[in-house]
Amino acid sequence: MSEIIDQLKQLMNNFGETDYSMQRKSNISQSTIYRILERKTTDPGVHKIDTLARALGFRLSLVPINETTSQIDYSSEVDTLKRIITLVESLANARGIELTPEEKAEMILSNYQANSSKEELGMRIVNLK
Repeated sequence: MSEIIDQLKQLMNNFGETDYSMQRKSNISQSTIYRILERKTTDPGVHKIDTLARALGFRLSLVPINETTSQIDYSSEVDTLKRIITLVESLANARGIELTPEEKAEMILSNYQANSSKEELGMRIVNLK
């Protein structure tokens, strides 16, 4: 679960969100969000983590663990990358932010790596369609 919390913190950082802004978006108290993000609770609860992810436009998802790494299906990787690119561009446009190509690439790469590295856990945060 700690890897998912790390990913959630990274997403919040990428989108400029704070405990307080997430409180308004998720209806979870700021103190609870703080305790979850700082690992001051032994069981943050999957429901609360999913609610925070959804407030950012993502959700938790169970992903099969692929034990045959020699046969990689890149179509799902491409779809994930397309969704992340669309998300980054739409968030920037909605907030009236002009991102340089380098800034977009950094956000996209960071988000993509975070999503890709979580597959071994059997769970990851994925973009809502």
